Amino acid sequence: MLRELLRKYDIRLNRDLGQHFLSDTGQLKKIADAASLTKDDIVLEVGTGIGTLTKYLAEKAGFVVSVELDKKMIPAAKEYLKDIDNIELINADIMKCNIPKVLAGHSGFKHKKVVANVPYYLTTPLITLLIGSKAKFELIVLTIQNEVAERIVSKPGRKQYGSFTIFVNYYTKPEIKARIPNSAFTPPPAVGSAVLRLNVLDKPSVKVKDEKLFFRMVRGAFNQRRKMLKNALEAAHIKWPEGTAIDGKRRGETLSIEEFAELADSVLLIT
Repeated sequence: MLRELLRKYDIRLNRDLGQHFLSDTGQLKKIADAASLTKDDIVLEVGTGIGTLTKYLAEKAGFVVSVELDKKMIPAAKEYLKDIDNIELINADIMKCNIPKVLAGHSGFKHKKVVANVPYYLTTPLITLLIGSKAKFELIVLTIQNEVAERIVSKPGRKQYGSFTIFVNYYTKPEIKARIPNSAFTPPPAVGSAVLRLNVLDKPSVKVKDEKLFFRMVRGAFNQRRKMLKNALEAAHIKWPEGTAIDGKRRGETLSIEEFAELADSVLLIT
């Protein structure tokens, strides 16, 4: 069915847009199951393709709003999904969308969730956008490259651990729910993929006095991650607090998010 629709609508997959279609039934079910969908849910799907995942989402959710950047995909998706009435397809760039406005026409659902097969180049900006969205999603399920998923769930002391790890773990509780092999996609990508589930927290995982200073300090620590923490922060114009119990000779990559929060409440900006 996938290849037939691609031929019918003369669709040539664009690698620059990260178009790797997932048609493996078992893998599609894994993604839908990771979202724990019910009829009380409205789902924002990013990247409709021709609707292979959209169909599974619509079977379980109350309503699906699916956003697709490539306008050539929309006619094929409409044909594939023609017998399903709880779907709205939108041809738009999700990074330029007013997401609350996109969902505003579909009220009455208790929960807002996101499910997306993310083009690899878009992973970091999309996660940042969705976490900060005024739509207030409570669950985000993303199919992303293994490397990024491992970075997000990494622990202190590992080489994957970085400022983006801290950012995502500040606002969500992340977990890898499944692995998807290259062979499940058409065409196969060069790397393996993972299904990442982000449970969005009601409040940040740690309490800090100044959130902007907290993230500035985290970025400063990882921008020069091979330096001692004290020197890395002072290079970022953040004064080291002499009274802290945290050893300034440590490297930032060894600190837990709780230790970063503790330190952030003690440091001062150098004016």
